[in-house]
Amino acid sequence: MIGTVFMLCVSFGLTNCQVFADKNKFCYASYSESQLRPSNTLGMHRTSRTENPIYSRRAVPVSRGSSWWTDFPVLPLVFANSNTIPKGPCREQVQRYLKGLANSTLWAVQMFDASTKYPNGVLHGQTKHLGSFDQCYNLRAVLPPDEFSDIEEPDEVEGRYCLVRLRYQRKDVVPKRPQSFNLDFDPNLSVWNAIEYRGDFRRVKRHSVYLSLCVPASCSSQDVTTALTEPLKELANARQIHLDVTVKPSLCQARSDVPEDFTVGLKVFLFIVVALFVLVVASSWYDSSVYSLEKAVKGNEPRDLFLCFSARRNLRSIFDTGNIHPGLDCIHLIRFFLTAFAILAHRLMQYYGYPLVESTYLEKAYTVPFSMIVFNGPIIVDGFFGIGGLLLAYGVLHELDRRKRLDFTALILSRFLRLTPLYMLVVLFNATLMPMMGSGPYWESRVGFERDNCVKNWWTNLLYINNYVRPNEMCMFQSWYLSVDYHLYIMGLFVLWAYWHLPRRLGYPFLCGLIALGTAIPFVITYVQDQQPIFLGLPFMVEARRDPYFVGHYVKSHMRIGSYMVGVLAGAIVYDHKNATWRLPKAWSRVLFILLAVGFPIISQALAAKYFDPNSELHPLETAAYAGFHRTAYALGICSIVVLITIGDGLDFHYNFMTPRWVPPLARLAYGAYLLHNIKQIYDIGATRSPRVFSINNCLWEFVSDMVYTFGISLLLSVVVEGPIRKIVKFILTKRPSKCPAEGSNSYGIKKIN
Repeated sequence: MIGTVFMLCVSFGLTNCQVFADKNKFCYASYSESQLRPSNTLGMHRTSRTENPIYSRRAVPVSRGSSWWTDFPVLPLVFANSNTIPKGPCREQVQRYLKGLANSTLWAVQMFDASTKYPNGVLHGQTKHLGSFDQCYNLRAVLPPDEFSDIEEPDEVEGRYCLVRLRYQRKDVVPKRPQSFNLDFDPNLSVWNAIEYRGDFRRVKRHSVYLSLCVPASCSSQDVTTALTEPLKELANARQIHLDVTVKPSLCQARSDVPEDFTVGLKVFLFIVVALFVLVVASSWYDSSVYSLEKAVKGNEPRDLFLCFSARRNLRSIFDTGNIHPGLDCIHLIRFFLTAFAILAHRLMQYYGYPLVESTYLEKAYTVPFSMIVFNGPIIVDGFFGIGGLLLAYGVLHELDRRKRLDFTALILSRFLRLTPLYMLVVLFNATLMPMMGSGPYWESRVGFERDNCVKNWWTNLLYINNYVRPNEMCMFQSWYLSVDYHLYIMGLFVLWAYWHLPRRLGYPFLCGLIALGTAIPFVITYVQDQQPIFLGLPFMVEARRDPYFVGHYVKSHMRIGSYMVGVLAGAIVYDHKNATWRLPKAWSRVLFILLAVGFPIISQALAAKYFDPNSELHPLETAAYAGFHRTAYALGICSIVVLITIGDGLDFHYNFMTPRWVPPLARLAYGAYLLHNIKQIYDIGATRSPRVFSINNCLWEFVSDMVYTFGISLLLSVVVEGPIRKIVKFILTKRPSKCPAEGSNSYGIKKIN
């Protein structure tokens, strides 16, 4: 209301409104008793500055009926009237800004209009108020020389958009933890009951409010902090409130901060992309117009390598739907489902710590038992590890039986060369081109944060050590999975080599012992260090890489040994059964399928509900047990699908359901989709201009667009990068055939699943 009245005053040039103070004063939007008396036609009482306490620089007593909520400061006016702005270009342009407001100059009013005047909906969790980003960010004006300045050259002013965090709490009052947490509050009690943080981690922190402020671009984030701290502190002290003002550089951006020239890295990225597309186009043309199998000369290796870039051959490999093995065929659907669920879970994480209109919807979702399938979604990664161990075991055992030896160097190098080119191309994109593709209130804090991490720590991704080296500055937060998978892949090679040399009566106990070891590691760490058992996605979490549990435990390879070894054991069972004639009876097959494949994943996720409930009593031993067993149990449930369909009887319906013809192509695009999906998600957050509403409908619609974008681009990159590189690696590291190999079988003799 006050902001509206102010704009009317400025627009009509009415000086009797007295909303401005001179250079040594500042003003607030305040509903004091004097302003509630009969007013003029514009709704504001004509009162002198000495009568109205809001113009006084000294601490003022609180009048009856006046409180922090009614005396909330009008931030742009506090800034413009601040006497603590350091001398320099910022202070000079702020003085011109203040004069421009008094004269109703367009650029100055535009700067004021882009700023937040008063927060709304804070009690329901709308703590981030974004104002008008584009109106501020695109502001540029050439000002005539100041008549009171010695400088005769015209001055240029641009807008800088900042998000100012105001964190407030009562002085000398320590919020007491209630006996029982409840998301609903008695409306007749103090508002502080709903505002103060009392230990309910499900709730958005309402005592921390972000307000947008448009200032001249010559002012830095430190200048804004200095300008606001002292005057806001006076207001807060008068109300017995402690107020903390923070303006992060990443949330204070101007168009002039963005470099206009192409960097060397960007030129390299564009050169690589253009070169790859030229190769694909040329190879596809040669394959379809010139190359002939009848006239082909055997042993022409340069030509065969060139044909690996043929789009026709790579598309044929992607869309091949031939059968391999009853159990292994099911992995396509499992992989696609887990990838889709990971994309949905990461989309949900974008609602944490970012603008929401009604945070109560998100908070109350934690009280719904079924929601654990989503909120405990990080457990699905252990399904990936289980499947990875299963495929490795099947392939390595086949290789050992066929060749009686294992070329560790070739296998490790092959894995590295198959995964890394596309991986590094996405890292290079994040570091170079992505930051230039948009803008927004959170652009620098999200996209810029990703850029800086990738520029600084790309080598940790290349060496697959980013989950141990600088994990809090990890490039691409989901890339920890690749490092863990690579470490466990190497470990799995040696484990399977040892298993193959053992008699089966000792080999299976050996693998079970490793599973027990992998289960004991998180159990002991959780119990000894008194850690939480799972990664908790909570409403106030802005960035996972700043969460201590995420960087200290969740991303570590030694915490996932149990899940991977479950997959290795499952793969050994599937492989050893290929020459067996017995099958599990129908009744046992169906019972075990329900118990293991359905029950274990659901139960292991659902049991996490108590850790999302602040009213739960947590016992250290029980917590450690859950930390140790839940990941292994989930991987066991996923891998049991493959095992039971392989060795069980009477599961024809289950097999047909698990092997639709449309799934294999999508499953082969899962790796690219996993690398790419977060790009669209951080773009959406970085470019957002307004708060969103958390709802099932919105989550699903955004999930659909994520799937279409990521799998569509993954198809393109699979044809241009992933497919050619994998075929070239196979061409070089295996016996060289007469032509570039199709995506048929891998070096282990089974058709490629991953």
